[in-house]
Amino acid sequence: MRKFLLAVIFVFGFAVSFSIDITLPNKDVKIAKEVLLYKGSPFTGNIIMNTEDQKDGYIGGISLKNGHLDGLSELKNDRQGQHMRFTVAGGKFDGELIMNDPSQNTYIMLDINKGAIVKYLADIQGVYKYDLNFVNNLANGSMEAQGQVFTFKNGIAKGPQGQELKLTLNPATGDLEMEAFVNGKAAGKQTIPNVLTPQYLESFLFQSITDTNN
Repeated sequence: MRKFLLAVIFVFGFAVSFSIDITLPNKDVKIAKEVLLYKGSPFTGNIIMNTEDQKDGYIGGISLKNGHLDGLSELKNDRQGQHMRFTVAGGKFDGELIMNDPSQNTYIMLDINKGAIVKYLADIQGVYKYDLNFVNNLANGSMEAQGQVFTFKNGIAKGPQGQELKLTLNPATGDLEMEAFVNGKAAGKQTIPNVLTPQYLESFLFQSITDTNN
């Protein structure tokens, strides 16, 4: 079960209570066609920490409905400073998402509205730093990548020689759209896809569950 938690943290009984709580390893838990099954049926309930994990400081659980992430999930180890918390509603992240792991020098806190990031605070290994919020889908705040800092106001960051960088949010997909301009002329455009989805996280979770059960 510890392997299960660590794999989740390294990628980024709490508030939700279902009728079934189970721990791993569990021979009745299987992954089939990207669905988590318990005794052959899509699982609704919580996968929680077992006794040995709790002795090591791990608490919390992962919440699922019909074999997929759903509701509030939270895993913590205060001794290690590890914390993961997220809510899934309608197949999308919604509300606050936290993924902190000091051993990986990674700290992430997002505010998400139906899958679209509206606030982004992060420090990823000291290389990528974000302090952004989006108003009317336009970026405001700062973004640092490999030592280069961009400060956005109403979606625009200006460079020292007339360059401009425009950063906007696509609320339907959660993707970020970045456009570069030099002296007012378009110089390039890039879409930064929103890969942080429940389905993406499930791929790591389910593989970790399979590994834990073997």
